[in-house]
Amino acid sequence: MPDWFDCLAVQGTPRSFLQHLSSKASILWHSAFFMVQLSQPYIATGKTIILTTHIFVGTFMSLLFSMLSRFAIAFLPRNKHLLISWL
Repeated sequence: MPDWFDCLAVQGTPRSFLQHLSSKASILWHSAFFMVQLSQPYIATGKTIILTTHIFVGTFMSLLFSMLSRFAIAFLPRNKHLLISWL
C-alpha cells in the first residue's frame, strides 16, 4: 500500500521504490503465513493449503486495489481528490 510517506521515505530511482513495495508485500505474506501456522483446527483437518491460498489472495487483492486507487488519485486533478478520498 504505497502512500505519500513511502514516496518521501524512498528517494531515488523507481527501482528502489518498487523494492520498498516488494518488501512491504513480503511482510504481508509472512504475516498471513504465521496466521495460518497458529490456527490449529485448520492444521488438524488438512485445510491449511486452502486457508493459506485464501489469505494470500485476499491480501494480494487488497494490496493491488490500494496501490491502483492511490496511483489513480495521484494523477487526478486536485479538485477531484476530495471527492474520491471521501468515498
